Amino acid sequence: MNIPLTLILSLAAALGGSIAKKYYTDKAPTGLSGGFVFNAVGCLTAAVILLCWGGFGTSSVFTILLGVVFGAITALQGITNIAALQVGPMSYTSVMISFSTLISALSGVMFFDESLGWAQIVGIVLMLVSFVLAAKSDDEAKKANFKWLMLCLIAFAATGGIGVMQKVHQSSVYKDELNAFLIVAFVSSAVLCTIFAMLLKKCENQAIAAKSNEPHHKKRLWLLLGMMLASGICVAVNNKFNLYLSGVVDSAVFFPIVNGGGLVLTTLAAVLLFKEKLSKKQWIGVVFGIASVVFLCNPFA
Repeated sequence: MNIPLTLILSLAAALGGSIAKKYYTDKAPTGLSGGFVFNAVGCLTAAVILLCWGGFGTSSVFTILLGVVFGAITALQGITNIAALQVGPMSYTSVMISFSTLISALSGVMFFDESLGWAQIVGIVLMLVSFVLAAKSDDEAKKANFKWLMLCLIAFAATGGIGVMQKVHQSSVYKDELNAFLIVAFVSSAVLCTIFAMLLKKCENQAIAAKSNEPHHKKRLWLLLGMMLASGICVAVNNKFNLYLSGVVDSAVFFPIVNGGGLVLTTLAAVLLFKEKLSKKQWIGVVFGIASVVFLCNPFA
């Protein structure tokens, strides 16, 4: 498999998933139930794609149980990510969630006998600066800004948990069962999201009904379904390609490109496609955030 081409396709898939998610949050009815539906369809689509692309194979009880827990955390990450996009900018949301690299780095030190390099310490400092610069100064935006920040922090923790659990599985004797692990995780996440969507739907019927009266609602529904399916395809492709690349490309090259490069592409998409406007202070924070993620990946090791 051509490594540069695979890397480009992986980045494109990650960017495509982010664009689909942002488009959905801009066009879908407000409320959490819509976010759960998006995640349910996307995860189920990803599971089907992976099942066709490598099969399920044999699976241990360890893989199944860990996959179910992984699926629950994936559901939490997905819904908080969507909720954050509903109230905050795509560019900075992506930066905040990408700080989950810190959790992976710290878990390596605590549980996998890895060391914390000077570059990662610099990354932590840059991350803290980016956090400070994220806040808006005007009083009327403080409530929305606080809600967005809390959602980003939960998504950040969940994304970090996802990375740690992947490492736990790949450090075990069952590492060859990764495809089964991901399929179980995505199916579990889809089931959980479907249950929560059904529970929340009754509480949000009025908001959904109001949106249903808008012109071209049927066309809107088809577009939203398309975004869900596109997100699921992108998630499957991104996970599959990253799995391959992580085994054939040096970590010092792979992680900075995937994380830092992905953030740059997402920021450009936010500006060019969604016309996002951030304050000068926030743009400086985005730059610090991208630099932080690159340093946290420790490319100088």
